[in-house]
Parts: sequence; C-alpha cells; structure tokens
Amino acid sequence: MDMMGLAGTSKHITFLLLCQLGASGPGDGCCVEKTSFPEGASGSPLGPRNLSCYRVSKTDYECSWQYDGPEDNVSHVLWCCFVPPNHTHTGQERCRYFSSGPDRTVQFWEQDGIPVLSKVNFWVESRLGNRTMKSQKISQYLYNWTKTTPPLGHIKVSQSHRQLRMDWNVSEEAGAEVQFRRRMPTTNWTLGDCGPQVNSGSGVLGDIRGSMSESCLCPSENMAQEIQIRRRRRLSSGAPGGPWSDWSMPVCVPPEVLPQAKIKFLVEPLNQGGRRRLTMQGQSPQLAVPEGCRGRPGAQVKKHLVLVRMLSCRCQAQTSKTVPLGKKLNLSGATYDLNVLAKTRFGRSTIQKWHLPAQELTETRALNVSVGGNMTSMQWAAQAPGTTYCLEWQPWFQHRNHTHCTLIVPEEEDPAKMVTHSWSSKPTLEQEECYRITVFASKNPKNPMLWATVLSSYYFGGNASRAGTPRHVSVRNQTGDSVSVEWTASQLSTCPGVLTQYVVRCEAEDGAWESEWLVPPTKTQVTLDGLRSRVMYKVQVRADTARLPGAWSHPQRFSFGPPGTCAHPCLHPVAALPWSSLAARASRLGSGATLRTSRRCCTREMRWWSRCPETEATGQSRPRPPLSAPWTQGGPWRLRGRGRCRHCQRPGAWAWLGRTVPVVTWPT
Repeated sequence: MDMMGLAGTSKHITFLLLCQLGASGPGDGCCVEKTSFPEGASGSPLGPRNLSCYRVSKTDYECSWQYDGPEDNVSHVLWCCFVPPNHTHTGQERCRYFSSGPDRTVQFWEQDGIPVLSKVNFWVESRLGNRTMKSQKISQYLYNWTKTTPPLGHIKVSQSHRQLRMDWNVSEEAGAEVQFRRRMPTTNWTLGDCGPQVNSGSGVLGDIRGSMSESCLCPSENMAQEIQIRRRRRLSSGAPGGPWSDWSMPVCVPPEVLPQAKIKFLVEPLNQGGRRRLTMQGQSPQLAVPEGCRGRPGAQVKKHLVLVRMLSCRCQAQTSKTVPLGKKLNLSGATYDLNVLAKTRFGRSTIQKWHLPAQELTETRALNVSVGGNMTSMQWAAQAPGTTYCLEWQPWFQHRNHTHCTLIVPEEEDPAKMVTHSWSSKPTLEQEECYRITVFASKNPKNPMLWATVLSSYYFGGNASRAGTPRHVSVRNQTGDSVSVEWTASQLSTCPGVLTQYVVRCEAEDGAWESEWLVPPTKTQVTLDGLRSRVMYKVQVRADTARLPGAWSHPQRFSFGPPGTCAHPCLHPVAALPWSSLAARASRLGSGATLRTSRRCCTREMRWWSRCPETEATGQSRPRPPLSAPWTQGGPWRLRGRGRCRHCQRPGAWAWLGRTVPVVTWPT
C-alpha cells in the first residue's frame, strides 16, 4: 500500500496532498523531497505549454504559461525543483510547488525558498478531473533572466516621409531590443523589428521623472493601423537577457492620406445687404479601423472643419477663420477659398478644396472717382456709424497679385452721409486701363466672415475720352440714299459698364444738313440714310461714358451720288480749277464726251484720260482725240485705259498737287 493508504497514488501527488492540507491559500507553496517524478510532457495536444520563468524586479519573480483545453474546473500547479546549496555533494533535489488554480501566472520572491543564482527546473501540471497534463520542463537561472515591461505610459506618435515614429519613456536602464506588430482592417498581424535601443538621454515625453527614452520606426500606410510594442532585455554581449515582455496597449494611427470628402456647396445670390448664404451638404467619409482600435482614439478623425479664407481685401487683420463642417455661412461677394479639414492625432489635413468666385451686386451703385496729378479720390454712400470699410481696386484682367486695398475707418460722420477717401501715394488710377473697384463694409473687421459688399463698380483710368476714341472708321457703298459706317470697338468696351453708347455724326460740308445716330455699345456699325446726291459729307464717331462724352474720331469725307460716281473718301483732296478752264478742255474731246468734276471724289470710270507731268503718251482702247493744247506748258501726254499717275494713292484716285482731274466717258 502506498502512502496514506491510497492505492495507485504516486509520491509527488501524495506530497502535494500533504502540503495542501497545511497551505493557507491557493497561491501558497510547499517544499517536498523529490523521490520520483514523471519525465517529459504528457504527450497530449491539450494542456500547459510555453512555460517561462523570469525576474520582474530586484526581488520579485514570475512564471507564466499558456494552456490549451477546457477552462472549467481546471487547476494548475507550478513545480520548482533544485539542488539546495548544502546538498550539492549529494545531488539530492528538493521541490517546491505553487498552486494557482485556474490562473496561468505564479509570482514568488526570494524568501519563498527558490534559489535565484543557481539552476532551477520548472514545469506545470494541469489537473482536469482525474486527468493530469504536464508541460515541457525548462531550466533557468532566475536572477540573470529578466523580463522587461512594455511601454506603460503614453506613446508619442509622429508622421514624416511615409514613416511613423513612436517614442516612449522607460524607467529601467535602456538597452533593450524592441519589436512591433501591426495590423490593418484587411490584414493580420505582421511583425517588425525596431532594433536594439541605445541610451538616448532623458525621457522625451516628460511624464516619468528621471526616465530614459526609446523609439521605433514603422511604415506609414494609407489605411488605419493598430500597432503594439514589446521589449526584451539585451545583455552587453548581444545575447538576450530575458523573455519578451507583454505587448503594449494598442497604438492607433490614421491613414497617411485620408479619403477625400464629397461635400456639396450651395450658394445663393447676393442679397440687398451685400451678403450671400452658403450651405454645405453631404457627409464626411468614415474610416475603417482595425479590431483593436474600435472605440479607441487615435485612428479615427476627431472632427471635420471648414477653413474659410477671404482672398479679397488682404489688408485686413485676419483673412481666415475655421468653422465646423455643416455650419451655414453668410459671406460677402468677395473671392473665397474653402478647405474641408479632417483633424486627427497628426493635426489637420485638407480633404477637399472649393473655390468661391467673386460676385458683384446686381444693381450699379454710384462711385465717384477723380484723379488729379498724383492724387486719387473716391466717394461712396456711408453705412451705419462705426463701420469699417475695405477699399479694393485691381487692374481688370490682371492677376490678383496686382490688387491693392486699404482699410478706412471714418473718424466722424459726414453730414452728407458720404465716405470720402483720398491718397497721394502710388499707385493712382491714372493709367489708361480698366479697374475693378469694390468696397466692403463690416462692424467687426477682425472676423473675415462678417464683411458685406456695399459697392462694386468699374472705372477706366486716365483720359477716357482720348483712350476711348473709336479707330479705323470706314465708309462703304450702300444702295439708294444710304451708306454704311463701320469702326473698331472702343477700348472702353473692355471695361464692363463704362461704355454707354456710340454717337455717329454726319454733316454736309456746305452746312445745309447735319444728323447724329445713337448706337448701342455692343455694335460697331450703323447705316446712314437720307443722304443727297452730289454732296460732300464728313462722318465722325465718338464713345460716351456715363460721366462724360467722348472725343470725336478723325473726320472721314465722302460724296454720295448716282451710279457711276464714287462714295468713298479721297486721301489727298485737291483744289478745283475754274469751270471755264475745264469746259474749254472738255470741248476738245468732241460732242460725245461727258465731263465730270469733283473736288474730293475719287472716280473709277472705265475710260479716262489725264496728263501727268514729265510722262509720255501711252496707248488706249479707243483712238485718242486730237489734243492741241496741253494743260500745262510743255511735256507730252499719256493716255491709257487703266492705271495711275505717279502721285496717285490708289487705282481710280487721279490727282496731283494744284490740279483737278477731268473725267471723260467715251461714247460707246
């Protein structure tokens, strides 16, 4: 019969029962003499495994293991066997056990009788009903095998160049090996090595006084990540000095590139108060996070914001303001940039950009601008007392970098309810170009979202009358008693709202008739009717603004007559000769010849003759009539069907200084 009279009970179980009778708790230990214990593991896939024993502080030690099998009614026992220092000559081992119940961790210290400077054999037995399962045996020198702690405090995370850097403080001496593991919503854990840590000086976070710092780099991804850190003591020889620590608490980080938002911005027209309502519709994108980061801060976006930046009136004290996403805004007619921001642990990131162009008032409000020398003055209707104004002017069609603005705070209220601003420094509005002028007003100028547009207008600087004079006025033939007058558009037409109309004036040179035609600013042609035959006219065009009439263009002369005469101006009009002289010369041509004269009309007759000084006579299609007396003394005649004299400007313009041109139509 075995001890205690229990048949089939081994000695180590008997000692276990005897020790448990005197134990004060499940974690208490008992020391027994080892007689015979089973060697090796139980051979079952179930039971305890991965046993590890180590030092956790100067006097405290711990053993932990994993267990595969049913958890109900299982109890674990840690066995420690060693040769006492006073029994080294006999080699007799003594054993001590610690019962942990269902727990898989046993803590003890030097006073429990476990030697820490000599070798100790450890194993675990797990009892489930009448079945006992045993782990592999390990041998350990406890004092030199130390388990470090994972980062317990705050882990600081920063992001740069597609890398994540994690920094933390440790209380024990630095010099450990560090590993990380990470996973994303669609991947499993992957292991990474942070490398051995060196003494980097004092702690970087400042939450543990007198601590040292460690760090680790891992890749940044375009998906949210869950990262954990573990550490292991490293000896000076480079060999491990203990087991790996437990994994740290999860560190959750957002993606490097956040998904773009799809917010719709709806803008209403400017109201009478010079402001327009802006409404934001849509939802911000939701991030997928790993399992361990659900409900934990770090990976998710903290909040979504909208950065409103006013691009107009940059001379104000503050040009931008941040508001929550979805807030209804009332903005002026200025130009704005709106950026949708996502705030994460790394700061703010722009996930959508939207540009709001400027909008002008529907009604034109008067703006008085005067320029004299180097002095420019502007005047407009005043708002309520205490209002600050922002005056902005910019050359039209130029980049916004050429915009100028100034803040105006009237010192006292004007009895005429007007605001006048004058300045003598550059730049002035004296250059002949178009300027866009806008006036904003606000009772709170430090808030860029509280401005209102009170005036928007265009102004053509310099001498608008001279610069706006129409060019290249031309007269073309028309049927009946009318002609067509055309011209190139005035330079004022490029300045919106400045050119109000064109005025075309036509008058007979004999002073018997004069008339004007009003032409819309979008047209550059008009038909003149009611003209008389055989009358010399002159026509001029001007471009008017709302402030003053323009300057007349250079007069264009033309005559109007029946078919066979011309209706386009001569470039070089010549003086007329007495009619008696012309008639005398016409008589030499015969009874079939018809003589026409004109002071400034250019003719294009099919048959003509003339005499150019210092030329010889040339052939023509019909026999030349006898000409006995030249027009001028000396010199031969030249006769031809088509051609020009040396002094003519174009075919059909037959003139030279001091001469009239008789025109002869030969009988057919």
